[in-house]
Amino acid sequence: MNNENMLSARQLMILIIFFSVGTTILVVPSMLAAETKQDAWISGVMGVGIGLLFLWMYVKLAMMYPDYTLFDMNEYVLGKWLGKTVTLFIVFIAIVLSAQVLFYIGSFMTRQIMPSTPVQAIHILMITFVIIGSKLGVVILGRTAEIFFPWILLLFILLVIFVTPQTHYTNLLPIGETSMMSITRASIFMIVYSYLPIVFTICLISRDAKFPKQLSKSFLYGGITSGSMMIIIAFLSIMVMGPDQSSRQVYATYALAKKINVGNFLQRIEVTVAFLWFITIYFKLTMYFHVAIKGIASLFQIQNYKSLSTPTGFIVAVLSLVVYPNAAYSHQWDNLTWVPLAFCFGFLYPVLLIGLGYLRGKR
Repeated sequence: MNNENMLSARQLMILIIFFSVGTTILVVPSMLAAETKQDAWISGVMGVGIGLLFLWMYVKLAMMYPDYTLFDMNEYVLGKWLGKTVTLFIVFIAIVLSAQVLFYIGSFMTRQIMPSTPVQAIHILMITFVIIGSKLGVVILGRTAEIFFPWILLLFILLVIFVTPQTHYTNLLPIGETSMMSITRASIFMIVYSYLPIVFTICLISRDAKFPKQLSKSFLYGGITSGSMMIIIAFLSIMVMGPDQSSRQVYATYALAKKINVGNFLQRIEVTVAFLWFITIYFKLTMYFHVAIKGIASLFQIQNYKSLSTPTGFIVAVLSLVVYPNAAYSHQWDNLTWVPLAFCFGFLYPVLLIGLGYLRGKR
């Protein structure tokens, strides 16, 4: 097989890390702290352990149909019309999620860094880069992620090192005070934000982008690495800011970076640390966007799905301005709607494909 159209195991692992971290690294630590206080790191560990089981299920699904995208699986397993209906649902979800991620970018930039800049300008600039990335293809996206990964890892390590002197271990006490029910609810947030959306990576398979044969290691190492990063951030947020202050922060990781103060000289460098988030969220947004345009191409039998990038980008840019009317709606949607929706397409849907696939194979 030509290696020019194949993602390497390392590139797939990095894409999974970026996709899992994405928006999660900013918002999930505060959600964990709000639910479990000083035991947020415990719920993070539980979430990673359960999340790896979901990744194993996605690997199983991808290996059952190695040359099929998720949309091809729909029509092969569910039949033509039911399969196209499910594909239409996935396209709708991918477009909405793309608009939501774009909203998060604009909201963060206008709240924290450039408050005088119109949010429309930020959305247009970001969606332009996403359109360019989608037209270049998944293989180029994987190679680009491979270039950025060492710098992202370096920034993360520097954040941990520089913020460690501000930690107070008393903020972790008493350990285990939170009820098991609260820890379970918090771990569910970790799972639905970090792991269930990874099922969409199966849509990256196509004629011009093949997965490596040892994709199980890519999913496993990617899931463990991204989960470890989330646990470390939650752990540091509690030790530095305390559970109450961590739970009140909209962007806990950015607030954590503001605490960096080395010798009253190295401080106020949180914008450089935010670069970590910008890169990971770009890849997450581009992958959601890629799922949307490939789904539309599959529905209407369009050979060149890249031609759909620009018109779909316009739709996502406009939708991002109205997808969340206000912050209260955003918070309510994330807590009440996103959790059951993520379990529908991240758990019930792959279980259905795997189960029907086994029945079809036995026949």
